[in-house]
Amino acid sequence: MWLGGVSRLAQMPQHGDRHHHRHHQVVLGFEGAADFELDGTGGEQLRLGGGCLVPTECGHAFQGLGDNRMLVLDVDLDSAIDSQIDREMLNRLFDQPHYFHLDDHFATLLRGLAHELELHGQDPQMQQHISALLLHSLYQRLTGQPLRSQDNAGRLDMMRIDQLIKQRLHDKVSVAELADACHLSLSQFHLRFRQSTGMTPYQYVMKHRLDQAVWLLRCSSHPIADIAVETGFSSQSALTHAIKNEYGLSPGQVRRQPNSN
Repeated sequence: MWLGGVSRLAQMPQHGDRHHHRHHQVVLGFEGAADFELDGTGGEQLRLGGGCLVPTECGHAFQGLGDNRMLVLDVDLDSAIDSQIDREMLNRLFDQPHYFHLDDHFATLLRGLAHELELHGQDPQMQQHISALLLHSLYQRLTGQPLRSQDNAGRLDMMRIDQLIKQRLHDKVSVAELADACHLSLSQFHLRFRQSTGMTPYQYVMKHRLDQAVWLLRCSSHPIADIAVETGFSSQSALTHAIKNEYGLSPGQVRRQPNSN
């Protein structure tokens, strides 16, 4: 497992600067102070024990206040991650830009890691371990959420997904709700779902709705309009269109087919 990142001790410029970048960034106060401003969150002064999380493409301004050094950690998402657990951690940690203040124990850890950077900062293995330790320590303090074991990484709880779809068939559970139930970002959920099922989440939900509609047509005397409502379609015509598109039949033709059960 390789959680990448490059840690360094950097002095914030006295003249100030503003930019954005295509990687996540952590800035931790270490010596002295610096003013920071993250787009959408306002400004704050960083000192030892304080810091900020800067998601990719988040604009930010900064200016050093006299002599200062900050510990800066850059995380390149394109080349750094080789573990689904790490992806989960970074997605939660960098879901939005924000400032934080940490306990004295973390400040002690920061001093020790900064010392190792000064001595061995050019060693790739040392960089790897310092970056991983910093990110995991921040994650535990800022979220308080456990990461899944490696055995469960990359797996979807399809039983839970099917249960949610069944419970919410009449009012159409959203893909965002399914992703949230699996503790995944929307993009992560889409990717992993396609890998597991060969369908998009929308196609999978639609299949459940159509299967239930067909079952009700064949095994009940409910009016077609009521079946449409029960299975989450906006109208009888919407159900008719979906069934014709999938089976080439009208709901009435489906109803007249012999029930094989």
